[in-house]
Amino acid sequence: MVVTGMAGLSPIGNDWEAMRASLWRMRSGIRLMADWDRYAGLLTRLGAPVENFALPEHYTRKNTRSMGRVSLLAVRATELALEDAKLLGDPELGGGRTGVAYGSSVGSTPAIAEYGAMLVNSDIGTLNATTYLKMMGHTTAVNVGLFFKIRGRIVPSVSACTSGSQAIGFAYEAIKFGLQDVMLAGGADELCPTEAATFDALYATSTRNGEPHRTPRPFDRDREAW
Repeated sequence: MVVTGMAGLSPIGNDWEAMRASLWRMRSGIRLMADWDRYAGLLTRLGAPVENFALPEHYTRKNTRSMGRVSLLAVRATELALEDAKLLGDPELGGGRTGVAYGSSVGSTPAIAEYGAMLVNSDIGTLNATTYLKMMGHTTAVNVGLFFKIRGRIVPSVSACTSGSQAIGFAYEAIKFGLQDVMLAGGADELCPTEAATFDALYATSTRNGEPHRTPRPFDRDREAW
């Protein structure tokens, strides 16, 4: 059993060369999110967005209409990993012996907000046939499967911060026990102030939002004490 291809889109780079350079320079992807000022009561203003993310031209409205940002990140990262593995376009992908195990903490939050607005306003508003596909917790696994026409097992994992690593474990087991020959595995999440609010409630965010304390330091002797 081997890993044949890898890729990622991250706050410190969208390819391995950029990520490696950031790691060597000890460059953090965390920055001040000034637009979060509008959320009353939100303590932190620190986030780590994936920047400079653009889709290639072959991502048409037809094949992305069921995707929120989290699925777009997942599908593009998977495509880059398939290129790295020399498997992109290979008939093996649609032969039934290739599966997907993919994780996400939650679906695309703008779509979730649309359902919330429906409950608050008693009006379906802009809900349409793809809103649920963007909102559902298994949106990354399903959209990766649809985009690459995978006919094998589709295994979603939704377990907060361990969603991606759990999906890799599921992929390992699927191959180990002969259920699949190839697995596409990974995880994705889109940055949202609702997630910052969640960690605020857990007392797990930094409130020192200016220099030089822009990065949370939980194990530092000068860390914040709640």
